[in-house]
Amino acid sequence: MSDVITSVDFWKFAAPLLGAVVAWFVNEWRKRVWEQYQRKEESYRELLRCLKGFYIGASTANELKAEFLSQLNRCWLYCPDEVILKGYAFLNTVHTANISTDEVKEKAMGNFVASIRNDLLSRKLVKSTKLTGKDFI
Repeated sequence: MSDVITSVDFWKFAAPLLGAVVAWFVNEWRKRVWEQYQRKEESYRELLRCLKGFYIGASTANELKAEFLSQLNRCWLYCPDEVILKGYAFLNTVHTANISTDEVKEKAMGNFVASIRNDLLSRKLVKSTKLTGKDFI
């Protein structure tokens, strides 16, 4: 058996096979990262577009707000905890039951947008979460 493993003929076959398997796994991982990045970017683009609903007085404001909430709920599928929590913190400042100054609202929105940017620039896969069902609003 040890003669087979140390033989040149064995390694002529085994080395390319091993290389091909490793290349396949790396390629699949990169595809997964790219697909998740694409989903995030699309969702984040919609979130940023819908932010206008909280600042304009047009008839479409309610539609934009509803779409923002829908997109934020989708973030639970693949976005990091920080983005979700900062999104909820922003919503808390613009909620009608809370009276927040424009400065507080703008800071919360800035923190939310910064967390989105940091996530997109990191290109990391979300592998774990500390959020629970109680955190879903």
